[in-house]
Amino acid sequence: MKLALILLAAGHGTRFGGPKQLVAVDEQGACIAERSIRDASKAGFSCAVLVIRPEHRSIWEAKSWPIPVYFVVQDSANGTGHALRLGMLRASDLGCEAWAVGNGDDYYGSLWQSAKPLTERGWIGALAYPLSAVYSPHGPVNRALLDCSDNGLLTEITEREGLTRADVTILGDPLVSMNAWLFNSDTLKWWPTGETDSGEFGIPDAVRAGIAQGIPLRVDSLGTEWIGMTFAADQAHVWTYFERT
Repeated sequence: MKLALILLAAGHGTRFGGPKQLVAVDEQGACIAERSIRDASKAGFSCAVLVIRPEHRSIWEAKSWPIPVYFVVQDSANGTGHALRLGMLRASDLGCEAWAVGNGDDYYGSLWQSAKPLTERGWIGALAYPLSAVYSPHGPVNRALLDCSDNGLLTEITEREGLTRADVTILGDPLVSMNAWLFNSDTLKWWPTGETDSGEFGIPDAVRAGIAQGIPLRVDSLGTEWIGMTFAADQAHVWTYFERT
């Protein structure tokens, strides 16, 4: 099976103060996406697709990669659901049968290695994290809460804003999405085009459309280790983490 890693790296980093997907996180000057693609290479992924902003293309193309990396430009800020559709179309054109999805500015540890066997079984759905593993000590974060049935099927995805450490206890440490998903070529048959009145079309919007159509999306709490940058103050912690690994 030809497997791709799709990373969404077209965000503006408003709360961070700039394009955090390009910020160096180690002494070699690598950004988080470079570390993620290195992990995907070791896990046996065939290639990666980066969805990027047009003004950053030359920066990405100048980097060295351990596996083939292809770039898709998202020209306008139409949301993560639209960005992922662009990435999936490119992965499909490359002959990939399945793909893992993540944010270009989130590091997921050993998640891609753990998730690869699921793709080989045709599994699609969310690679979830407990909220306790993915909040920031430096300010409130936005997360998508996942509800699932007793047999592990996703029944609802609810976006929540302004979550802090206190909400871990208040909400009972729910499973959340960090935009880590597994999909395959059949996903493009039901994924919406992303045309909305507001212009913003997120992955949760597409997932809700799939649930409404009866698509069996699963939830697996494989996510344990996560490193990310929501605020500029998070950068020191990220740097310290990669110094140890």
